[in-house]
Amino acid sequence: MTIGVQHRVEELADREEGFVPDNPIPFKRLIPLSELIASALRVENLHAQRVREEYDRLINKFGNEYAVLLDPPLESLLEVTHQRVAELIILNREGRLKIKPGFDGVYGKISFDEPQEKAVGVESLPRVGQQSLDSYFKR
Repeated sequence: MTIGVQHRVEELADREEGFVPDNPIPFKRLIPLSELIASALRVENLHAQRVREEYDRLINKFGNEYAVLLDPPLESLLEVTHQRVAELIILNREGRLKIKPGFDGVYGKISFDEPQEKAVGVESLPRVGQQSLDSYFKR
């Protein structure tokens, strides 16, 4: 029999499984701002100039990335950035983004299904990045 990590965790545990302390601080699952911006603008490269400009504009207005992701209402975001970026930030904050999980060294990505795309207004965005030869021919 192999004794593993789970055995050691149980050995060290000082409370029952599923224990929740009184008044716990809630956690938030947040996607980094540059990933939200790149997804909203349909840019593959997180370090692209368009992504960096949008990121810098938001940081200059709200102070830091956490402040952008957690604090401003939609109206304040719309004064600084594109509607689709602002809406993705709000969806992220509310935990309403669908994420396609990553695997074996491949990061997860925001999954745009029909209802979410319509809510965010992304369906009409042109795809930015390398195009295939087929994209130059009309069908």
